[in-house]
Amino acid sequence: MNAQKYEIGAPYGATESKLPATLTGVASSIAGYVTQIVVDVVRYRSFRAAEKELHALDDRMLKDIGIDRSEIKSALSDAANQRRQVWRI
Repeated sequence: MNAQKYEIGAPYGATESKLPATLTGVASSIAGYVTQIVVDVVRYRSFRAAEKELHALDDRMLKDIGIDRSEIKSALSDAANQRRQVWRI
């Protein structure tokens, strides 16, 4: 009696794809592209919301936090760049 043994799941069948390798690569690159677009849109919207909130403050309140009205965009950009550098470490 020769009974064949079939394994279900990793590592035997989990990595096999029904799509050809070229289509799998294209699908993953499209997914990466869409993900990057979503990340960029979320980042832009949060930047704009913070910018609107800071522009809504009067000059005295802006002076209290240490920025001038003309420095709002650069202050937000510097803060975002600093935050990105911290997460890369």
